Amino acid sequence: MSSIIFDETPDARADARVAGWRGGLIPPHRGLRIMPHERTRQALAFVLGPVFALAVALATRPIILPLWAAIERFWCAKAAPAVGVMRLSYALPWGIRLAIPVPDLGATGPSRAAWIVSAVLVGVTLLMATLLRRRHLPLSLALFTLAAVFAVGAAGFTPLLAPFPYSIPGYIQSMLLMGLTLMFMTPLLLMAIYYPLNFSLSKKLTLTLLALAWLAVVLPCQFCLQAFVISELGLIALPTLFLLSGLLLDVMGLVALYAWGMSWRLRHE
Repeated sequence: MSSIIFDETPDARADARVAGWRGGLIPPHRGLRIMPHERTRQALAFVLGPVFALAVALATRPIILPLWAAIERFWCAKAAPAVGVMRLSYALPWGIRLAIPVPDLGATGPSRAAWIVSAVLVGVTLLMATLLRRRHLPLSLALFTLAAVFAVGAAGFTPLLAPFPYSIPGYIQSMLLMGLTLMFMTPLLLMAIYYPLNFSLSKKLTLTLLALAWLAVVLPCQFCLQAFVISELGLIALPTLFLLSGLLLDVMGLVALYAWGMSWRLRHE
């Protein structure tokens, strides 16, 4: 009776998948692993989220809105001392009114010269996107997207869709109200995707405070800058700024903070 001897040689391809260029092992990314969680921590997560959301709601009028007004007054004083900050009242469904601070700026629709300049810039952008080589495809797609977004926004000033229904104060008020909503929702989102994981309580509190601080500081700076840009370029710039540099940037910041928080050490590590 003969015996068969199998040559159990290591699989070089399998080893290469987990080996670094110096030969060390590369552990799986945290996002690809199943993280441990406990029922007690899940229960705590469902408490932390509403508590932070309630804190944001209670702090809106006495803390957040005055902070935003102070930040806007600071930038207005630096950019144009003659420009003030006014407060636009917004009534909530349950009878509470919010005084949203916005820069006192105005803008008009595009003039004939603005149409000509815009057409030339869109044409140059499309020409550059067309002439780029295939290895520059991401840049080419970005230029096509920029031209398309601007063209769609400019259509609001044509006889087909005119008159354009927005002004700078109304736009800034709407965006800051959406920012307040995002601040209120952020702890509830973290409650679902971060709090149940096996991070320490201090890390959960830190990530939540960082996310709320990011929104509280960036939102007034971002839209105050947009107000000055629209005031200089005209209302034709408003749709493009809304689509490309609106709340999308703030959400990207939250995603970056969440990714950083996911790289922190777990309790058992």
